[in-house]
Amino acid sequence: MNTELEKRGPARPTGKRYASVRDLLRGEKVASDVQSKVEELRQETSLTEILANLRVAAGLTQEQVAERLGVSQSAISKLESGRDEDLTVGEIRKYAELTGQRIALMFGKPLTHVEAVKVHALGIRQRLTALAALAHKDEELEPAIQGFFGEAFFNILDILAKCHQQMPHKGGVQLKVEVIGSAAPSSKPAAGLPEFAGKAD
Repeated sequence: MNTELEKRGPARPTGKRYASVRDLLRGEKVASDVQSKVEELRQETSLTEILANLRVAAGLTQEQVAERLGVSQSAISKLESGRDEDLTVGEIRKYAELTGQRIALMFGKPLTHVEAVKVHALGIRQRLTALAALAHKDEELEPAIQGFFGEAFFNILDILAKCHQQMPHKGGVQLKVEVIGSAAPSSKPAAGLPEFAGKAD
C-alpha cells in the first residue's frame, strides 16, 4: 500500500541553509500550528538538551554517567530526552560535577538588556572589590592583582568603545580608546594602566 510520502519519493536537497530549526520551519513555510508545537517543545526541553550537550562535550557516554550516578542507562536516556520540569536539582548538580561545568539557574521573567548590564556590572564591582581587599592582605599577590586591574580597565574601555561605535552618531559624544606606546591593541594592559587602575576609587 503506497502512502502519500511514498508517492512523493525521496526528499531532494533544496540547496538552502538555515541557522536554526526555527529558521528552517519558517523558511519552508511549515504550518504555524506545527511551528508553535515545535517551539513549545524546545522551551520545555532546553535544560535537558544542555545537560546532554555537556555530557557529550565532556566525552562521557550515557552508560558512564549512569554508572557514576548509580542508575541504568535507560534512566539517563529518559532524563536527557525528557522535559525540564521532570529534572531535580540533584540531577543538575550531578551533571555539573561530572562534566566539570558550572550550571546556573534563574527563574522569573527575562532580564532586559539594561537590567542584565547592571547585574553584570554589580558582579564585576563585587569581584574587583574582593581582589583589592586580597591585595591588601597578601603582598605576594599584589603585583599580579595590580596587573589584572590594568588589564580589566583596558578591556572594559575597549568593549565600551567598540559597542559605542555601533550606536547611531548624530552630533553625540564620541568615545574612543587609543593605546599609546603599543604596536597593536592586545589583551595585555598598556604601559601605565596597572598603576592608574590601582589608584582608581
